[in-house]
Amino acid sequence: MVNFPGRDRRRRVLKDDVLSASSNHAALRATADGGAASDAPRYSDAASVENHPQITDFIPRRYRTIAVFLLIGTGLTTALAALHNFALPIAVSSGMQNTTALDFSASGSLAAWFSAVVLLVASAACLLTYSIRRHRINDFRGRYRVWLGAALACLAMSADSVAGLHQVAADVLGHLAGWTALRAGAAWWLVVAGLPIGWIASRALLDMRECRLAAALLVAVGINYAASVVTFLGLTPIADPQSQSLAVGATLLLGHWFLLASVVAYARFVVLDAQGLITVRRRVATRRSEKAGRIKAATAPSSAPAVKTAIAAISATGSARQAPQPAKTPADTSRWVDGSRPEREHFDSDDDEDDDSPGDDRKLSKSDRKRLRKLKSQGRAA
Repeated sequence: MVNFPGRDRRRRVLKDDVLSASSNHAALRATADGGAASDAPRYSDAASVENHPQITDFIPRRYRTIAVFLLIGTGLTTALAALHNFALPIAVSSGMQNTTALDFSASGSLAAWFSAVVLLVASAACLLTYSIRRHRINDFRGRYRVWLGAALACLAMSADSVAGLHQVAADVLGHLAGWTALRAGAAWWLVVAGLPIGWIASRALLDMRECRLAAALLVAVGINYAASVVTFLGLTPIADPQSQSLAVGATLLLGHWFLLASVVAYARFVVLDAQGLITVRRRVATRRSEKAGRIKAATAPSSAPAVKTAIAAISATGSARQAPQPAKTPADTSRWVDGSRPEREHFDSDDDEDDDSPGDDRKLSKSDRKRLRKLKSQGRAA
């Protein structure tokens, strides 16, 4: 299984159960060897708990598996379309009472059964994706909840493909409102069912952006569903009712297969991402680094003269410090100091000594004394 935080305790419990089951199985085999033949174990060691496949093992890991799955769906759709196009007229002309199994538009046909099975499996794949996707750490907005809604939507579509619930809802709402629009009141089920399903599909597409294959397949699903609706409403130049029914059913069933392939592809991506086997591009970090590089390139020419000026000033200060300076005369503490020159006292450290000569009668300002102390400290550091 995928290593999620907070599952260590459950993993230890499962491991203890596996060990106890294996020990019990070995003891049973030992007892069976020494006992009667009727007490012998009925299963081999391959049927023990540690050899059972986990639920994520059913998710395909290779792209070729998904491609083969799409080819199988296309082949089945083509076969059902051939039955509708060739076998249905022969059955009607032969006087068969029940030709529902061959009709794409009928609720109890083979196409409806295949649609129900495909959508039911897609609902299970959405639940699996939800069970793993909700453990993602950086999903602060809780976008994983869309997969729970997608599972419910696939389950409702599976029931509708067999029972024809969309037509029942359109008839009831049209009778209550006294108004119907489009063909067979299609405006009602387009609004009641189409808008929520469209919102769920758009949210799922936003979550699938990191997996390009799943996003492309979901876009193909939308194209097939849109083509089916447009053909059903009579907006295409297909005049033959049988051909129109065939086009509606074929595009709808093909859209179901693409939907299952899209969900399975994203489930594969989520499982591998949770196991750390997929390297995801960090778009935000890349954009920030590019922006920082542009800012640095823009500010580099303007800062170069200032750096050169500072280097020249430091060089000049260093050369000035290396120049010979006159010897300082020790201050006489017996004379009266009137403030015309800095007062000199004998301290252990030289941090508070002034650099002006004793013969200078000009009174230094506070900024001058600060500048002199700074130059002196720079000289010591050098």
